[in-house]
Amino acid sequence: MDNTREPAGHLSAIIGIGLLLIGLVVFGVDQQKAWSHQAELTKRFEACMESAPFKQSLRVPRPEAVITDDQLQNHFDAFDQLLKETGLPPIWNGKTLVAWKDYHKNSIEFASQCHTQLGIDQPQRQLKGTYAKPVWDPNSPIWRQAD
Repeated sequence: MDNTREPAGHLSAIIGIGLLLIGLVVFGVDQQKAWSHQAELTKRFEACMESAPFKQSLRVPRPEAVITDDQLQNHFDAFDQLLKETGLPPIWNGKTLVAWKDYHKNSIEFASQCHTQLGIDQPQRQLKGTYAKPVWDPNSPIWRQAD
């Protein structure tokens, strides 16, 4: 009688292991699809962000190339003043110096428009890499506390 129970126990173990392996494969395939979707959504978001106005300002010549010698001292004075006021160096937007926080806030507003356009409602979960960080999420506590 003991011989008949032993194969039944092995059969149950084999079936259990088989079901576990099938479950792992299904889980792996599901995670791969989710990862691929996340990567594609991130790629589309990056393409959207490339059309942002602040990206165009990076293609404009540096201030020293478009400012006369007389205006250069005023430019340095404005830079120093913004640095003292905000604690962060300002950014040249192609026309004038802009406080870093304002410049970044504009980029966040544009990112929010891209989120809406692409149907992204949880960027920290739906995007990969740098764009998944809280600083790029317009609804992040970072931005709610800053205002």
